[in-house]
Amino acid sequence: MSLSFEPAPIDRVSVSSPFYLQIDERMRKTTLQAILDSLKSTGRFYALSWTPESAPTKAHCFWDSDVYKTMEACCYYLTKNDDAQIRADVEEIVGYIKKAQWEDGYINSYFTLHDPNGRFTNLRDMHELYCMGHLAEFAVAYYQLTGSHDLIHVMRKATQLLRVAVLPKGGYPGHQELEIGLLRLYEITREDMFLETAEFFLRERGKKDENGRIYYDREALARDENPSDSPSEMLRRRFKTTRDYSYMQAHMPLVDQHTIEGHCVRAMYFVTGAAHYALVKPSETKDIQDAVHRLFNNTVKQKMYITGGLGSVAEYEGFGPDYHLPDLQAGGGCYSETCASVALIFLCERLLRSGPNRLYGDVMERALLNCVLGAVGSQGAEFYYENALATIAGQPWCRQKWFETSCCPPNVAKLMGMLPSLIFSTRGSTVAIHLFVGSVLKTVVDGHRVQVTMETLLPWEGTVRISVDCQKDVELAIRIPDWAATGYTTSAKGHVREGYFYVSVVSSSEIRFSFPTQPKMVYAHPSTRKDEVAVTRGPLVYCAESPDNNFDLETTYVDVTSLREVGELDIDGWKGVPMLELDAREDFEVDTFFSENEQRWKWRDEGLVQEG
Repeated sequence: MSLSFEPAPIDRVSVSSPFYLQIDERMRKTTLQAILDSLKSTGRFYALSWTPESAPTKAHCFWDSDVYKTMEACCYYLTKNDDAQIRADVEEIVGYIKKAQWEDGYINSYFTLHDPNGRFTNLRDMHELYCMGHLAEFAVAYYQLTGSHDLIHVMRKATQLLRVAVLPKGGYPGHQELEIGLLRLYEITREDMFLETAEFFLRERGKKDENGRIYYDREALARDENPSDSPSEMLRRRFKTTRDYSYMQAHMPLVDQHTIEGHCVRAMYFVTGAAHYALVKPSETKDIQDAVHRLFNNTVKQKMYITGGLGSVAEYEGFGPDYHLPDLQAGGGCYSETCASVALIFLCERLLRSGPNRLYGDVMERALLNCVLGAVGSQGAEFYYENALATIAGQPWCRQKWFETSCCPPNVAKLMGMLPSLIFSTRGSTVAIHLFVGSVLKTVVDGHRVQVTMETLLPWEGTVRISVDCQKDVELAIRIPDWAATGYTTSAKGHVREGYFYVSVVSSSEIRFSFPTQPKMVYAHPSTRKDEVAVTRGPLVYCAESPDNNFDLETTYVDVTSLREVGELDIDGWKGVPMLELDAREDFEVDTFFSENEQRWKWRDEGLVQEG
């Protein structure tokens, strides 16, 4: 029996939730097509087929990654619903990849077209290995869809090249991702080469030689650059001082890091790769496991927004000090990149493989519902790259159809294509339920077929009905979300461990849960120095918008005791969306306000939450 909980394969889960089916249909029919259209119109789609003579424009070093992520997303959607045009696009790209790979295994459109002698000379700033990581993940998805090893063969040659050209020099990616892709390839092939290469990148990163230099220093010297010189304008935006490699988490080895630092997406990919590696070698990675849990806890308890957003410093798209969580991006604050929350969800999924734990499921749910889904417009063809928590009156924050750096739209499509695998996981005779999404899981436990059917109208309504059809004993582990940890009821007898409700099912049966979804007020942690409240209902964080209100929200104060539910709205096809209301005013008595505020701070310091 596997020691880990394994995510349910996409083709074993059928989603029936009205909420998510609407999103899924929009993603498949509109979002994915909009992304493909942009890839083609900008040239990204075709760059691997160009030659230096035929290239109509200059490629970018990370263009290939946008294509690979989109193709990976296409594979997930094709698993559920075939589409002749999308399948043709996937096969066209596979053909380009096979022809574009150099004889020695190298592949990257930018360097092939514009700088063939510069490959592997600047891993710090260029994205060769990052692109290769997304190619590895595409190779896995393509194999799962078609059974073809074509892209796995491509990655085998590419990895063999790395082991000759990069590893002997002590090199590792400037932008992490390849670690994740290699570990996913290892899951499929069980070839030690993939595991050992990922292990090298994870353990070598940040190590110093006898001269006190890390790999990026040595690499710069080889380019005739002095790493101790004043950084370029590009690096000045990233580095606090010269040779400050916390931007790419290379300031010290992973096992020595106690706080999460630098660029958020790189950091989350790095920790996700480390968590995955620890699952593969649990008895040899105690130091890695400890580091992963330290950094995850620092991320979600001191550096995460209430929406599951990450990144409070726009200048370097990264983490600031603990509890530095400004709401406005104006002035260099809240960045909250969509990709960072996508990566956080992947990290939570890896952590849940080690065993059900409410915190991981809660963070996954929060980031999915309140950051990632909001990054896509209601029509499915416009996107947020950054997800600011507040805007300045008269300066609307608008979604865009595309970006020069377009990692986020393909990443959202990829995540939503993978959604079925995030709902359930299994180990032995235990089936864990992490997300409350109406769906059906068909699996096999100890050689016997088992079907788990979940019916719910969440996130709007808190009733969950779980039916199990089995011929042999099955154990369910069902997350009791933090927002419903008190006040929930269930028809089953069981016990709670690490925030999951465990119940044994000896024959076909039905279990009901009722999770309270009444609206609540949530206060910011005192260390954030914010005198703010957020309005939540169930798993959702509500947003107050000027178009819905006849006054300036920036100068508005609310009566925290007045929160109430006043009816339902139909919004963009969703019916029965609960509408909340608060009494508010734009003027207030200063003495009264601060007297009330001091009492509220006292409650916070005692670890309590005041609810309206």
